[in-house]
Amino acid sequence: MKKLGVFVLAVLVIVSCGGRTQYLDATKDEGSREWGPREIKTTVSKMVSSLYSFLKDEYKKPAYLQVRKFRNLTSEHIDTQMIANEIATNLIKKRIKFIDETMTKDTIEEIEKGMTGMYDAETAIPVGMLKQPNLWLTGDIRDNVRRVGNRQIQYLVVTLKLVEAATRVEVWNEQQEFLKSSSATRVSF
Repeated sequence: MKKLGVFVLAVLVIVSCGGRTQYLDATKDEGSREWGPREIKTTVSKMVSSLYSFLKDEYKKPAYLQVRKFRNLTSEHIDTQMIANEIATNLIKKRIKFIDETMTKDTIEEIEKGMTGMYDAETAIPVGMLKQPNLWLTGDIRDNVRRVGNRQIQYLVVTLKLVEAATRVEVWNEQQEFLKSSSATRVSF
């Protein structure tokens, strides 16, 4: 009985010590069966490069972007907001402007407060300063999954497009494709 107690205690110590967390470099991810850092980094890199080139070399007008619907139409969970945030962050670093619609109500309240005359005129937000987006960034992720022998083949396509808000004309479009092959059987405990 004493040996059993020592054995259980040793197993508990080993299990509790084995729970260390390691941080890895997302840019060196080798990929997996599920959507992950490799797909995100590859997609963001291509989209940012293509979109930035279009805005600087072809569009040649002031651009105020707003991220609209970016849908996941695949059979797996993909956080599209994470991709959109990373694209926006990279473009903002390149001085491309984005409109944050979530702050509109708060800004209007501040404008109204400034109009009361109770606030310093130098710091009050004047009427007519809000910017509207002239371009909407939207898109989707789709996949096609099939089995070939004992392999699962997944074809993923990420499509982003830029639409002029005033005309609804699509002025830019880019795709990133992934063809992933993995063992069709998954063992889990």
